[in-house]
Amino acid sequence: MSSRINVSLVTILFALLAFLPFALECPAFSSQHAPSEETLFYLKNLSIEQLASLEVTTVSKTEEKMADADAAIYVITSEDIRRSGLTSIPELLRMVPGMDVARINGNKWAISCRGFNAWFANKLLVLIDGRSVYTPLFSGVYWDILDTFIDDIDRIEVIRGPGATLWGANAVNGVINIITKKAVQTQGTEVNGGYGNIQKGFGGIRHGGKIGDNLWYRAYAKYFNRDSFKLKDGSDANDDWDQGRSGFRMDWNPSPRDSFTLEGDIFVGKSYDYINNVIYIQKGVTKNRAKTDVSGGDLLGRWTRKLSDTSDFSLQWYFDHSYKGADYLEETRDTIDIDFQHHFHAFNRHDVVWGLGYRLTWDHIPPSLIFDFEDERRSDNLFSSFIQDKITIFPNFLDITLGTKLEHNDYTGFEVQPSIRLRLKPSRAQTFWAAVSRAVRTPSRADHDMLLKLRVFKTGVTENTLALVGNNDFDSEKVIAYEAGYRYVPERRFSFDIATFYNVYRDLRTSVRKTAIPPFTTFPPPDSRLIPIVIENQFHEDSYGVEVTGTVELASWWKTSLSYSWLKLRLHSRHSPGDSELGDKNIPRNQVSLKSYMDLPYNFQLDTLLFYVDELEALNVPAYTRLDIRLGWNPLKNLSLSLKLENLLDNQHPEYVSVSGITDSEVPRSVYGKVTWTF
Repeated sequence: MSSRINVSLVTILFALLAFLPFALECPAFSSQHAPSEETLFYLKNLSIEQLASLEVTTVSKTEEKMADADAAIYVITSEDIRRSGLTSIPELLRMVPGMDVARINGNKWAISCRGFNAWFANKLLVLIDGRSVYTPLFSGVYWDILDTFIDDIDRIEVIRGPGATLWGANAVNGVINIITKKAVQTQGTEVNGGYGNIQKGFGGIRHGGKIGDNLWYRAYAKYFNRDSFKLKDGSDANDDWDQGRSGFRMDWNPSPRDSFTLEGDIFVGKSYDYINNVIYIQKGVTKNRAKTDVSGGDLLGRWTRKLSDTSDFSLQWYFDHSYKGADYLEETRDTIDIDFQHHFHAFNRHDVVWGLGYRLTWDHIPPSLIFDFEDERRSDNLFSSFIQDKITIFPNFLDITLGTKLEHNDYTGFEVQPSIRLRLKPSRAQTFWAAVSRAVRTPSRADHDMLLKLRVFKTGVTENTLALVGNNDFDSEKVIAYEAGYRYVPERRFSFDIATFYNVYRDLRTSVRKTAIPPFTTFPPPDSRLIPIVIENQFHEDSYGVEVTGTVELASWWKTSLSYSWLKLRLHSRHSPGDSELGDKNIPRNQVSLKSYMDLPYNFQLDTLLFYVDELEALNVPAYTRLDIRLGWNPLKNLSLSLKLENLLDNQHPEYVSVSGITDSEVPRSVYGKVTWTF
């Protein structure tokens, strides 16, 4: 009860903060609110040269051109977001080469990179404006609550491969950094809305303005309602959901040297799942359609100061509160995070960035019919520091980057995550790079002290409970990653990017059936006999693959991009010699995507996304090809109309099968229209 009262207070507070600028909007405080160039929908495509010159920050935590980055990076631009017509962040990630995006049901996804995909894929770090959305409960991301006003996203920077030297533990196979636009880029008002057969209704409003000479702001509110998918037999999957969200951002530049950012969001929603866990049936629970309520909010502040032309620092903090309540699991979590970073040049050849961080997270997880935890309440501390030095060997030709991250967590103590990167530029248009990195995935709350009841059965008169049990001695999962790549971006209308990798994983998570309750488990025995399946570090794995992307401007009005990725996994057990193909059979070996943007006469656009995803043999999910088409029209420069058709090649298809007890549904064909007006 108290947690819900806290959520209500947080909601009221953020709502007042978000829309406070409207109360101040008078001639003394406000300027003209004409829409900026960023808000107008008649902008032409970014050229390939402009795209290569985009400044990215995720690779080195400093600004650098994307074409010069010494990592496998891909950027989803605001143009990609607009022209895709997609309305959720998980679906946008389908455009990233090598990213495995699989829809589990109407409101859940399995998303990973370079293998290990699952509902809670645990080797991918996701941030939004520097705020981590990685949950320490299951080492994954709640993709159904990761959202914002989509048109406010400036870009999504995706690193394929380890980013732990800068971003810390759990950035094992990649980093997704969602960066929103500055408030000055979203001046004026935008109103949008749409309707379709699955998207039963969605809409939002955002307003941006200016107070005085150096304070810009925006505030938004949005809502969506999405219908259920279908099961394989055509029946209703009962996995519909809806959600409302509001937020604000304020950017203040009191001097040429200082800038301050304050931003926050609140959300509330609900979703449904069809539960087929046998515990519900055998305990006499007849309600198979489980409802999940979600709510929460966050507040982030950042101060950046320019000390000189070659030195600057930033201080960032955020608070995050979330509640997720269902019949099978209820979690309330709060997080406080503080991060300091200093960047400077030294001795003409060294570009150094270093920082310190602290994070405190605490939760409340009461026991449920399926889940139980050793402690109902737990708090965890994370201390971190990092340093990275980019050393210029030969100017504009060769440089080497050395760095390491040092962290201390409450599960495994100290973790060290170093890396070395080399970049060679034989010409302005060409970049060769190579890297060796070490990264870890630290234990989650579930790895450490969870009890998940899987099945109840009888042997004679004795009732047995088969359960997945956490391990207090569970260690971090580790990887040594070897990467190399080549990027070619000439001034002509063509670009090419290839990345290769070989990863060596050790101490991977698996589960081992025991005949007795392990001594490190402090759970009291249930009414029935407990047969534990204990989480342990029993597997090793090698993976290797290649990711290729080529972009061509066929004409001034037509740009296309083709991507291909290939991945191979080899799984090894500590106790079973030889290789296993099991890990290789639950990932798509081959993936292909084709993106086409066409500017047609009379302000029409025809945009196409085509995806091929290989079969998941171990999960009995066949290969599928998905075709999406968007037809857009700008009858006025501040009015946009669009029609989006998704999954045109079949009525419905499966993309993933989970083993969570939540029924998997199939992705249907869908269509929806959207109207956007800026003024």
